[in-house]
Amino acid sequence: MSYARRSPYLYRYSKRTTSKPDTPDGDAIAFTPRNEMNVREVFAQRAARLGYRILESRIAFPDYILGAGRRRILAEAEFRTSDFLRHKHDLTRCDLIVVWEHDLPYMPVPVLELKSEEMHRPRRGRPPNHLVPR
Repeated sequence: MSYARRSPYLYRYSKRTTSKPDTPDGDAIAFTPRNEMNVREVFAQRAARLGYRILESRIAFPDYILGAGRRRILAEAEFRTSDFLRHKHDLTRCDLIVVWEHDLPYMPVPVLELKSEEMHRPRRGRPPNHLVPR
């Protein structure tokens, strides 16, 4: 019994489906971020709408050099704010922390929470002892 073989071209492109975004500006994401790389993807998608230009994206700390008007901003992306302290990043070399979930009540650096798209202003204070870099 012979089977009719389909052209690879037809098979490859016939399975594609196009989904319509939920929001009028086309900024819907189809997943919930679960790690730092996902947060970087979401931020890259929303940066222009939030008022930032990505001038440079890199692997080393800080992750981004952003432009906001005439200012250059050094930004680090993390999944949670507590991960910034756990990774022992230098607070003096970072102007903004981009996170999916802001889970600390204080931070001496501004924090942009992508889940709510809210900017948390810097608050002075000491971090809890179990999160202090040693």
